[in-house]
Amino acid sequence: MGVGRRKRAAGRAAAIALGVLGLTAFAAGPAAAWSDLGHRAIAELAYGRLTPQAKAKVDGLIAASGASGESSCPVASLADAATYLSCVEDIGKYGAYRRLHYDAIPFCGPPPPKPQYCRKNQCASEALKQALGVLRDPQTPAAGQLLALEEVAHLVGDLHQPLNMIDNEDDHGERIRVSLPGSSEKRLNLHDAWDQTFVAVAVGSLSTGLPYLEPLARAGARNWSQGTVDDWALETHRTAVEVIYNRLPEPPQCNRNPKAPEILDRAYVSTATPLVREQLAKAGVRLALVLNDVLR
Repeated sequence: MGVGRRKRAAGRAAAIALGVLGLTAFAAGPAAAWSDLGHRAIAELAYGRLTPQAKAKVDGLIAASGASGESSCPVASLADAATYLSCVEDIGKYGAYRRLHYDAIPFCGPPPPKPQYCRKNQCASEALKQALGVLRDPQTPAAGQLLALEEVAHLVGDLHQPLNMIDNEDDHGERIRVSLPGSSEKRLNLHDAWDQTFVAVAVGSLSTGLPYLEPLARAGARNWSQGTVDDWALETHRTAVEVIYNRLPEPPQCNRNPKAPEILDRAYVSTATPLVREQLAKAGVRLALVLNDVLR
């Protein structure tokens, strides 16, 4: 999603969350979405779980970042690093990142062999593995390591956004129009609802959201620290199938988009809030896990 569209969609997301769901705990300033607020929350949570050695290496790479990267997307923290890919993807030379936010695992049937939905390794999970390899390699120049850190910080988050890990010939839910309780908003789609609106509901801001995420991280860390990158992607895919798609008022058919908007009720919205928090907390735990491993 381009920067302009993200800002417009994020603004609508905050308006919906405030106006329809009656929230009042938002911080002042521009509204943010998963591509900003969610990724920042994940990174802040992860930063607090880094070992002293990993934290020192992260800080060192970021401190030396002034001579690298794009000046329009400055990186002064791990949270900034986690949003860097979204910030630069509208700059021509970074356009390839647009297709790396997803694993297009089919909605219908058991997941097929990975080459069928991740052709030529062009998907989030494979890009994450490659970035981890670059970050681990001590021969990688500092600028390359910083870019790899930015990729890792962002892609771990993408792996835990359920609609990034599923596709039903619907652009990961962007072709499914939805309506929230009491809303007159006609332009919201399923992906934006989970990518932005429900994150705004679940987190609000970093100051209000982290106190919800930190206890979840502590409670779930042991279980969530198991498995591989591919396991995490498939786990998120199952969540998308079971919770996001199959609980819609009119669950989609294979490779067919519903013609009418899905009218989401308050039960569906209420399910979204704890799920979003859990997914963000999982991502924070796992981001710290992989950074502690490669930055020993």
